[in-house]
Amino acid sequence: MRRLLTLVLLPSLLAFAAVLTPTSSDATERHAPTVAKQVTTSVSSTKILRLPEGAQYVAAYWRGNPQARVTLAFSHDGTHFDAPLDAARDEVGLQRRNGTTYGAIHAARGALAVRVVTDRPLATVTILGMSDGAVTTQGTMAGQAAQAATTQPQVVSRAGWGADPQYMTWAPAFYLTKKLIVHHTDTTNDYVDQAGAESQIRSIYYYHSVTQGWGDIGYNFLIDKFGNVYEGRYSRDYGGANPSGDDASGKGVTGAHTLGWNSGTVGIALLGTFTGQDVTPAARQALESMLAWEASRNGINPQATEPFVNPVSGATITSANIAGHRDYNATACPGDTFYLTLPTIRADVAARITGSSPDTTPPTTPGSLLATGGKGRVSLNWAPSTDNTAVTGYQIWRSQSASKGFTQVATVKDTSYVDGSLARRTTYYYKARAYDAAANLSAFSNLASARTS
Repeated sequence: MRRLLTLVLLPSLLAFAAVLTPTSSDATERHAPTVAKQVTTSVSSTKILRLPEGAQYVAAYWRGNPQARVTLAFSHDGTHFDAPLDAARDEVGLQRRNGTTYGAIHAARGALAVRVVTDRPLATVTILGMSDGAVTTQGTMAGQAAQAATTQPQVVSRAGWGADPQYMTWAPAFYLTKKLIVHHTDTTNDYVDQAGAESQIRSIYYYHSVTQGWGDIGYNFLIDKFGNVYEGRYSRDYGGANPSGDDASGKGVTGAHTLGWNSGTVGIALLGTFTGQDVTPAARQALESMLAWEASRNGINPQATEPFVNPVSGATITSANIAGHRDYNATACPGDTFYLTLPTIRADVAARITGSSPDTTPPTTPGSLLATGGKGRVSLNWAPSTDNTAVTGYQIWRSQSASKGFTQVATVKDTSYVDGSLARRTTYYYKARAYDAAANLSAFSNLASARTS
């Protein structure tokens, strides 16, 4: 017996989307109405859900079984499907805690059908499809990019990227900004131009505001791969001025980007996923400019780790003043690869504020790495590195092959390390490298190996 599919059409015409290019005197407005559609059903194991028309972006969300492993495969003809993708989790949706699990947004590129596979029965699964309508353009004028290191960068306004005001249903709250938190949106990196970036931001806005019920986008600002900065959370009408994300007195608007720590913090999201790749140089420059401006105007030391008191709940935490989302919540955000660059970003931001040149000199290579095997363990010793400032510590990398598969297993401050809880009678290969306070990395040491007993 066929199950009844409940098809709910959610037509939602987005406001006109004006694309501002800060580094040019000429810009283009792109008018892109967007329609959202969703299909709701139950899935016991596998089911194919058909969308009424092609969707640019798709997200799955479901009630119950939050640990379910769900994959999505997209089809453009209803017969042939692409390789399955992990439905994943939306980092802002994880904060909702309303019994619904919100998957991440995926680029579907006009998919007409979605094959849903789950490792446990799901009573209610919704596939949400979001697409832009026909795009029209017209010329306009844009402001100039900021020149001074701690002057606010040019920001594309909410009206500029097409935020429909009817989705903004929450009352803004404002507090002094004390911490800066960096995110990634965990969405596709494959957008090819600013119009594609803005289309993705509109889908995130709808998903956060309407589907998840936050009443607005979670992030205070977003940055695309081209270095464009976008206004996120609504704060006030700026009357055409560059959006700053605060009220007239300079207090920052509360977002919905870091569970338990939204008030008194600014969340800046890099558009894409940076678990296995780093951000582009343009995105990094834009991020550092935004962080330098926010830190400078709010009296935040970008390289300090200090206590923070949530101005609403009174909860306290000691964290880096410029931190990743994972420093506050159990999440992989802002991605493993990008997260490792945060020490360098902090140093660069500090240099921007003071007008000095950042430290780019790496430590010398650790020498004479020696590995000694023991019962289920390997002991390592090496000669210390030197640096023009000071060596902060060492990374230890391990593999069971001499030529591939190395992963970082530890960071230490001393010149010795014991790698325990290893398999018995197994050969392991090691190498080490030093790093300094600016996150400059030395070359790897010599390769050393030992066999456990």
